Parts: sequence; C-alpha cells; structure tokens
Amino acid sequence: MPHTCRPTASFPSRVTTGILLLLAGIASPAAAQWRVEAWLGDAWSVPTTVTFSQINQPQVVTPATWSSEPFAPTWLYAWRIAHWQGEAAWAFEYMHHKIYMDNPPPEVAYFRVTNGVNFFLAERLWRRSGWEYGVGAGPIFSVPVSSVRGLVYDNAHGPFHSQYELSGPGIQASIGRRLRLLPYTYGSLSLKATAAYLYLHIGDGHAVTTNYALHLQYGLSLQNRKR
Repeated sequence: MPHTCRPTASFPSRVTTGILLLLAGIASPAAAQWRVEAWLGDAWSVPTTVTFSQINQPQVVTPATWSSEPFAPTWLYAWRIAHWQGEAAWAFEYMHHKIYMDNPPPEVAYFRVTNGVNFFLAERLWRRSGWEYGVGAGPIFSVPVSSVRGLVYDNAHGPFHSQYELSGPGIQASIGRRLRLLPYTYGSLSLKATAAYLYLHIGDGHAVTTNYALHLQYGLSLQNRKR
C-alpha cells in the first residue's frame, strides 16, 4: 500500500494567525460587521492535461480526469472571515480542495493532491437583493503524493518545515445565499468556481497541470452584530 503523507499543520496555522491579526488591526467603524463562515461540500473538476517531467526520462503528456472524494480523509472544507461595511466587504478565505487522478497512464501508479490544493484568497464581496457575490485571488500551497516510474513522492517540503509547497496562483468567483437560523447565526449555501495553475513535485521531477473546478458548499455563518 502506498504511504499516505501526514503533513504538519504548522504552515496553514501560521498563515491563518497572521491573516487574523492583520484583519483584527483594521479600524472598525461602529456600523461595521465581522463575519466568520465555514463550509463542507463537494467539487467537480473538468478534465485537463498533465505533463510529467523527470530527469533523463521522456516527458509524459496525458489527459486527466479528476475526482474529489469529499469525505475521504481529509475532507473538503473552507472557511472565511469577512469585514462588512454596508453592502461590501473585504475577506480572507482558506479553501481545502482535493484532486485524485482517475486515469493515470502506465508510467504513473497514482497521482493525487489529497492533503490539499490549498487556496489562500484575498476577496472582495458584494451583497445585492439578498445574494452575495465575490471574487478572490491568491497563492496555492499543495501536498502532492505520487508514484511515477516507481519513484514515490510523499514528503513535500514547504515553508516553516511544513509539507505545504507553493504550487501556483489561483482565482475564485462565488455566489451565495444565507438563511437566518438564530440571532447572529445563519445557514449558508455557496456555489464557487476556481481556476488554478499547479506546479507539483514528483520523484526526480515535477508535474504541471491546471485545475478548473465547481464547488457546492454548505455551512454556517456567524456575525457579531445585526445588519
């Protein structure tokens, strides 16, 4: 059985702490609203092409179909903290996306990014007629796991001695709706589209691909004051 990597939580937690401290330092007028949201969900990725490159080996360029397996460890999830003023907000979102290659070529035993295609997104949000719209962009840190021509790669090397490697940029567009459940507590349903460029390490080389995905997410939204 292939070894499953167990990345440390140090890098995401350090980035998250820094972002929260930055947002907490923003001057907040009396009418401003803070909101924290968290979601589970599923994702559907469109077929793309992967290029595998290894030292002293011919490139393998192959079409790829992807699955997400949202409730296989680790789960698909996302969370966001937003600072609303009127009908607009600035926000930071962390999204933990996953991809499994369903049709690896003969040279590839398995290829997946299951401990995260991790989006760190700065976002701008707007509210219109009860609907909320957003756009965001930011870096992606990934934990690739693969076996290519018998060379296993399952111990990525990232910042702060973590296993989260900087793998490329990502963007997101979203639309969502909330339903009041309790005072200051809402149910949240969101549809998000993401696009990512991924440069991922493999044994003695790297793989390059893109990922275009549609995410359906459901969760809770908490706010510190009424609108």
